[in-house]
Amino acid sequence: MKELVVYPAIFEKGSFGVAVVFPDLPGCVTQNETYAKAFKNAKEALHLHLSGMIEDGEPFPEPSELENIKLGQHEALALIETLI
Repeated sequence: MKELVVYPAIFEKGSFGVAVVFPDLPGCVTQNETYAKAFKNAKEALHLHLSGMIEDGEPFPEPSELENIKLGQHEALALIETLI
């Protein structure tokens, strides 16, 4: 049975478009031109990253508490979910 997994992601708007990083998952990054497209990419990136961790036998880290994530200028926080 699949499990719903949710991680916080930081979206940063810049001249390049919108970049997305997952503070709890180093290397899980993506970007796109708009927030909507970046959000879709973030869902895909999260799923692929977690699938790779399963294949490698790595445990998932605990997601950070939202209040503990510091945001910079032009950054926004969103929760991204996937079934894994």
